[in-house]
Amino acid sequence: MNLHRAVYLAVALCACVSLASCVRPSSPIDPAPINLGQILVNNEAAVNGHTDPANIRSMEVDLAMKDGKSAFDAVYKVTRDGRMRIDIIQGCKRVYTEAYDGHDGWDLGEDGTAAVTDRYAAALWHGTQFPGQIFSLRDVAAHGHEVKYIGRESIDSVNYHVVEITLSDGFKTYRYINPATWMIERGRDFRAFHPAVDDKKTWIETVWSDYRPTDGVMRAYASVNTDLSTGKWQATNTVTGFKLNPDLDPSVFIRPSAPAH
Repeated sequence: MNLHRAVYLAVALCACVSLASCVRPSSPIDPAPINLGQILVNNEAAVNGHTDPANIRSMEVDLAMKDGKSAFDAVYKVTRDGRMRIDIIQGCKRVYTEAYDGHDGWDLGEDGTAAVTDRYAAALWHGTQFPGQIFSLRDVAAHGHEVKYIGRESIDSVNYHVVEITLSDGFKTYRYINPATWMIERGRDFRAFHPAVDDKKTWIETVWSDYRPTDGVMRAYASVNTDLSTGKWQATNTVTGFKLNPDLDPSVFIRPSAPAH
């Protein structure tokens, strides 16, 4: 198992597909029947109920992950101000860490002796900004990103509402909202799945399922990633534990200094 590969699996989570041979999300087939504002209101009511998403300061998620023939666990920590850390666990032992301190990314191997700069820090930061982590879909626009309604698209007999999210650094991602439940069930974006292993970009779809009420908020407990250009399954992530607003020690996000010799 490539540990850098494992990290990108978990960051992509937390998040049976229509295998369109496309180089972008297929064109919406119906005109917009309602406006973006109503979609955001409906989605927030379905996901957050009476919980104010502004009160969500931090999260800690335990994961069981499968990638090809490899299986491993992870602990993902994220804060509202855009910091994150993920520890890959095997046999109850940390074997790899990747983190974003709010400005830069860093990695730490199993021996824990010397952290190195993560060249793909932007991908780590993207994960902290996507809806379904700290932020609601309506939160995203309020934090300097653009959300645009682009119409409807039918996949597997569901006529989804599709929104395009452009993050403040220009990265685009798409979310598919089920009009019956108002939950985000699919996401698509053009990126490398494991940039440290293979930087070739492709259209990747994430399907979220098994939504459960957790601390007053509906959370997806399962996600599956698929390469839309080939139809190849990439990974499956399952949430095994969840903490809302844990008291996270700020030092866990700070790049550790090299030990003195």
